[in-house]
Amino acid sequence: LVALPEHARGQMTKLNLSYTATSPYQAVLIIAKDAGFFRKNNLDVSLIFTAGGSLGIQSMMGGDVAMTLGDGSASVAASLAGVDVTILASFLNTFPYSLISLPEIKRVEQLVGGKVAVSRFGSATDLGVRMALAKVGLNPEKDVTLLQIGAQTARFTALQSKNVQATIITPPFTLTARKLGYNTLLDMAQLNIPYQLTALLATKAYVKAHREVVTSVIRSLVEAIHFYKSSKEASIKILGKYLQTTDREALEETYREIALKIVPEKPYPTLPGIKTILDELATKNPKARAARPEDFVDMSFVKKLDEEGFIDRLYKR
Repeated sequence: LVALPEHARGQMTKLNLSYTATSPYQAVLIIAKDAGFFRKNNLDVSLIFTAGGSLGIQSMMGGDVAMTLGDGSASVAASLAGVDVTILASFLNTFPYSLISLPEIKRVEQLVGGKVAVSRFGSATDLGVRMALAKVGLNPEKDVTLLQIGAQTARFTALQSKNVQATIITPPFTLTARKLGYNTLLDMAQLNIPYQLTALLATKAYVKAHREVVTSVIRSLVEAIHFYKSSKEASIKILGKYLQTTDREALEETYREIALKIVPEKPYPTLPGIKTILDELATKNPKARAARPEDFVDMSFVKKLDEEGFIDRLYKR
């Protein structure tokens, strides 16, 4: 873990940051804290859990936290409603889900006429299923019936009872599903559908007033991404503590499928992914039709680190 020089310890900036889900998709923030990267960059960070992206944004607006890790759709929707929020960095630029099915359904075409469970209509799981099915040639409006079932455990129970033929899950639950004989019909991450999921959010006012602090936070997170990808054992130890599990096989699955495959080395927000969100919101919100993805991001911090060669040096390219 990163050691902080003695001379730097009196110059720390205290900072509250929030995360909005106990999920491996937000683990970079926890790694930056536990592995010492915030302290290395002179930040004394306290992490606060706020359940859901909307509450994370509210905590920023109330001044309780400086920045939050949340989903891009919450940020875009809030911005369209006039809230002062912007996306600074991204840790997930696509749908990270797997579509699993009953053992007797071995090809996605066999879902025609069947039922597929999502968490709730309008959620990322709902949109992800619709876009994934369309990408492989099925019409999600006509070929299948989507059911709003709720959390992952409830969706899996519906599959086990054969009330649905398929559902959407995330690692490490993918490991459990395989062990029980369920089939993976689609690995959505491999479809590379652009979507702004996990992102670092801040208010534009905070960014304007505290550019040095924002730079230090993003530098710490970039270093944490490198640590996540290159220091397997230490990262798995942090993941286990954070996710409250000692299941080595499940942690290996999570590390392989997320740290190595999905988290980007250079955490630029994804403009195509924000367009996906705007296109979906445009069906109900006229403001989204005229909006540009560029209006919802501030890439200057990641871009500066990239152009200076900081990220490439971490990976020794």
